[in-house]
Amino acid sequence: MKNKKLLLSLCILFFAIEAILGYYIQKPAFLTVNQLQFTSIVIACIFCLLFIERSSSYLFTQLALIFTVCADYFLALHTTPIQLQGMICFSVVQAMYFLRLFFEDENISRRRVHLILRTILSLLAVITTVVVLGDSSDLVATVSVFYYTNLVLNLVFSFIQFKKASFMAIGFVFFLLCDTVIGFASISPYFSLPESSIIYKFLNPGFDPAWACYVPSQILLSMSLLPRKLKNNS
Repeated sequence: MKNKKLLLSLCILFFAIEAILGYYIQKPAFLTVNQLQFTSIVIACIFCLLFIERSSSYLFTQLALIFTVCADYFLALHTTPIQLQGMICFSVVQAMYFLRLFFEDENISRRRVHLILRTILSLLAVITTVVVLGDSSDLVATVSVFYYTNLVLNLVFSFIQFKKASFMAIGFVFFLLCDTVIGFASISPYFSLPESSIIYKFLNPGFDPAWACYVPSQILLSMSLLPRKLKNNS
């Protein structure tokens, strides 16, 4: 009982710290926005150490968070983002979460379908990117589409396993929203968006919508082992 109370108290403290950082990311009063953003990701990674145990679930989750830190080192900490390295790291992140979902799934038939579907869709995503972009295709675009495809698949399969992966499922929703905002922002310079359009309002709500979604995603993913920990301590 004492361990549970301590664990829950630390989770509340972690949530409060991240909420404060999330607020100052939107309205920086000290440090720079980049430093605040990176700090929030590092804290989420360190927090997961609270759930340390000898299990593949913990290993894959911690590795995913470590590579998230690496990705944001390249993409958030630097004033000039280093895109390729960042997207490679984010691809590894989604691969780690895939492995956790895959090995936690006790349904052998579903695991087989999952593996086949992910392999086919990942290959199709890469091939389609190269074919559609043609000579304009580059590694950043190819890796980015591969990453996004695997993020969507992780979202889908975490909801299929919602009883075991509820924190992950909701975390991936926020993750996907964050990347959708970034995706729209990346293509908006090529299109004229009237200020009255829904997409324009979506991209310019008066705060940074990407980080408003990204911080909650990392809170939930770093806490995704909490139900397992509470169950084991019961």
